[in-house]
Amino acid sequence: MSGTRGAATAAAIEDAALDLVLDRGYERVTVDLICEVAGVSQRTFFNHFPTKDDALLGRDVPDIDEPAARRFIVGTGPMLQDALSLVAPPAEGASISRLADRMKAISSVPSLLAGHLARIAAVDDEVRELVDLRLRRQKPEMDERRRLEEAEMLTSLLGAVMRWIAVASSRDDSDTVGFADLVRRARLVLDEVVRDSPPAPADPL
Repeated sequence: MSGTRGAATAAAIEDAALDLVLDRGYERVTVDLICEVAGVSQRTFFNHFPTKDDALLGRDVPDIDEPAARRFIVGTGPMLQDALSLVAPPAEGASISRLADRMKAISSVPSLLAGHLARIAAVDDEVRELVDLRLRRQKPEMDERRRLEEAEMLTSLLGAVMRWIAVASSRDDSDTVGFADLVRRARLVLDEVVRDSPPAPADPL
């Protein structure tokens, strides 16, 4: 099976699984039913996905954009806004609204949510490492505990912003809005939030 044909078959299986779960609910969807709707055999299904959950989670695993990571380490802009560029965009041809549908299905099923969280845990670890490297470069005087706390905080904030992007992608006609557009919108909103936030009170002497 050629790469293009195999990718198309896998996409058809993913679409069938997702449509069925959104329409009928997770418990009522079986591999047999997915195969019937996708027009494939069970053998073909298992050539692409070990389980029903894997088909629902999809092949587009969150990943770090390596060129963006190198730029981030030496960057000088606001760290959270700069960190938005770290997450690689969805695979070419992936619909943003379809990704939002997937998140809706995942969030309603504990086993799927656990699988999704396991996938992004590795990305979180990479983000923490990148923030640590940038802080070592920018603030060599910072002690290790404070540096690790700041890296943990920024990683958590980035995760929250990415969830905001997922929610935003479900609004309007998101098939006409690319991932990069949503990231730019998130960066603008972050800039406004920071600008509108009152300064922190001075520490008492």
